[in-house]
Amino acid sequence: MVPPTVGTLTDEGASGMHRQISPHREKWSAPHRSAVGQAMAVLGSASTVGLVAELLATDEAAVRAAVRGIAAGARSSTVVDELDPGARILRDTPAQVRQNLHRRAAELLHDKGFPAAAVAAHLVAANCADHPWAARVLLSAAAEDMANDQIDRAVQRLELAYRATGDPGERATIAIRLLRAEWRLNPSDRTRGYARMRSAVRAGRVPAAQLPAAVLFLLWHGQTQYADQALTQLNSGGLDETAPRIGFLCAWLRYTHPPLAQRHPWLLAAHPSRRGETTPHALGSRLLIGLFGGRPADETGTRAQCLLTRHRLAADTVETLAAAVHCLIYTDRLDTAAAWCDSLLAEAAARKAPTWQSIFAGLRAETMLRKGDARAAADDAMLALNCVPAEHLGIWIGTPIAALVRALTLAGRHTEAAAQLRRPVPRALFESRFGLAYLHAEGHHQLAVARSGEALRTFRRCGHLMRRWHMDFPWLVPWRNDLAAAHLALGEHCHARAVATRHLDLLGSASDHRTGGVSLRLLAATADRYRRIRLLRGAASIARSGGCDFELATVLGELGVAHRAVGDHDKSRALLREATRLADSCGADTLLHDLLGERPRRAAPALARLRAHAHRLDALSPAERRVAALAARGKRNRDIAAALDITTSTVEQHLTRVYRKLEISRRTELAFAMGET
Repeated sequence: MVPPTVGTLTDEGASGMHRQISPHREKWSAPHRSAVGQAMAVLGSASTVGLVAELLATDEAAVRAAVRGIAAGARSSTVVDELDPGARILRDTPAQVRQNLHRRAAELLHDKGFPAAAVAAHLVAANCADHPWAARVLLSAAAEDMANDQIDRAVQRLELAYRATGDPGERATIAIRLLRAEWRLNPSDRTRGYARMRSAVRAGRVPAAQLPAAVLFLLWHGQTQYADQALTQLNSGGLDETAPRIGFLCAWLRYTHPPLAQRHPWLLAAHPSRRGETTPHALGSRLLIGLFGGRPADETGTRAQCLLTRHRLAADTVETLAAAVHCLIYTDRLDTAAAWCDSLLAEAAARKAPTWQSIFAGLRAETMLRKGDARAAADDAMLALNCVPAEHLGIWIGTPIAALVRALTLAGRHTEAAAQLRRPVPRALFESRFGLAYLHAEGHHQLAVARSGEALRTFRRCGHLMRRWHMDFPWLVPWRNDLAAAHLALGEHCHARAVATRHLDLLGSASDHRTGGVSLRLLAATADRYRRIRLLRGAASIARSGGCDFELATVLGELGVAHRAVGDHDKSRALLREATRLADSCGADTLLHDLLGERPRRAAPALARLRAHAHRLDALSPAERRVAALAARGKRNRDIAAALDITTSTVEQHLTRVYRKLEISRRTELAFAMGET
C-alpha cells in the first residue's frame, strides 16, 4: 500500500467519509479520495487497506481504487511540497474532522490489539478519553515514555488520563505520577500536578502506596503540615512496615528530617527490609540505618557502592542514589563519591533531567569542598543553582549554597559569599539535615570577616540542633572544631582546647576521621612551640591521607611557621613552599595570601603577576636556573655556593638577575614561581 505521501486533498472530502461506497462503482470521486488520504495520514505507519476501510466504514476495493487515484495524481503532479505530505494533509483537514478520525482510530487500534503507545497517540490527538479503557492505555503508554525519557509526551498522556478518571484514589495516584514526570524538568510547587497532589493529601484521598512519594515531594518544599497529615494517614492505613519503600522512608526521615520523625514516633523504630531484598529502597534503608547506627565505615562504603552499581538513575531511585553518595562523602570515600557524582551527573544531563543534574552537581560540590578544591566546588555549586530556578530547589538549596559560601570564603570573595547568604531559603531548611551544612558555612564566613562572636553563636546553634536531634556525630558536621576556631579567634585558648579535645574523644582516635587532624591543628595553636610541632605533624599525616588539599596546605603552613619559630629555617621553607603550591592549586587565595605574607588588597595583583610571569623561566641562563632551583628549595646562599662550587657573591649576582627577569622581589615568590613549572 502506498503511504500517505501523495495526493491533493480538499476539505469537502470530510463530509462523505462515513458514506458506504458500493463495490460496483468503478470510479471514486475526489471527495472520497480525499477521505482516504486523510485516513491514511491519521493512521500513519499503522495504515493498511483493511484499517483504512474500517476507519471509513467502507470496503477494501473502494480504498484500493482511491489509493490508485492518489498515486496517479502524485505522479502527474509537478508541484513538490517541501512539507511532509502526511503532515500537510492533517494540517489541511478541519480540526473537528481530524479529532473524529483520531478518536475512531484509537478505538479501532485498541480493538485490534495494537500497543498502548499507538492507541494513546490517537487519544491525545483527539483530546478525548471517554472510553472505559482509555485511562489504562494512557497510563501504560506514559510509563513507557518515562522509561524512554520522553517526558513532555508522558505529561500529555498523564494529563488526559487524569481527566479520564473519576475515582478519587486513582486521580491522586495519577497526580503523583504526573508530578514525578514534571519534577525531572522543574521541581516547582506551582504546577497543577503539585497542587492536585497537595489537595489529595488534604482530602485524605492518596492511596497508601503513593503516600511515601507524596511525603518526599511535600518536604522538598518544606510543607511539613501536609507531610504530617500524609504520615498520619500512612500510619493509620494498615502500614506494612516491611515494605522497602516504607523502610526507606522511615530511615530517610529519621536522618534528614529529625523533628518530623520525633513527632511521629513510629518512624523512630527500625524498619529493616526483608532478608535478601535487593530493591534500591531496601538497600537504601539498610545503608542509612548502618551509617547512623555506627557500622564500620568500610562496610558502609561497600554497601553504598553496591547500591550505586546495581540500580540505574530513575524517578523513583533519585533519593536512594543520593543517599548512597552522601554515605560515601560522610565516610571520607571522597574520590569514589566524586566519580559517582560525575557518572550520575552525566547521565542526568544526557537524559535531559535538570532537577537530577542540580542534585548531583550539589553533591559533587560538597565532595570537592571536602577535598579542599574551592574552585571546583564553586563551579559545581553554581551549576546546581542554575540547572533549575533556584527558588524551586526547596530545602535542597541548603547543599549548593553551603558549598558555594564555603568555597567563596576560602577564595577570599567575602562580598559574594555574603550575597549568597542573603538568598531567601525556606524556614524548614533548619528543620532538616541540610540546614546544618548551611550554618557551618555561614559561621565560617562570619569567622573570615572578623565577626567571631557571631560565628560562635552560629556554630553553637548548629551544635544545639544536632544534640536535640540525637545526631551529634563528629563526622556529620564538626561543629566542635568550628567552635574551637571561633574561640581561638577570640583569644579564648582554654575554651578552644576543651571543645577540640571533646571532638577527638567522640571520634575515639584522631586518625579515625579527617576531622581529627583538624582538632590536632587547633590544639597545636594552644600549645608551646615544641609540642605544637608534634601535634602539627600528626595533623599533617592525617590530612595527607584524608585527601583535603586545603587542610593539608593549612597544616603545612602552620608547621612551617612552627619550624621557623624553633630556628629550623630549611625545614620551614620547604614546608611553606609545599603549602603555597597546594593553596594555589585548590583556589584558597586567602590562605595563599597569608603564606606569601601579603595583605589581601595587594595579594590578588601580586598573585596574578606571579602566575603571569612564571613562564619567563625560559629567559634564565643555565647557571641562573641552577641557582634559582636551589634557592627555591630553601637552600641558603652559602650552601648554594658550596653545591655549585662558586662564590657566595656569584650566587647573589645570579639571584639579582633572576628576580629582575621574573619580576619578583623575594625568595618566597621565587619558590612559588619555580613550583609552577
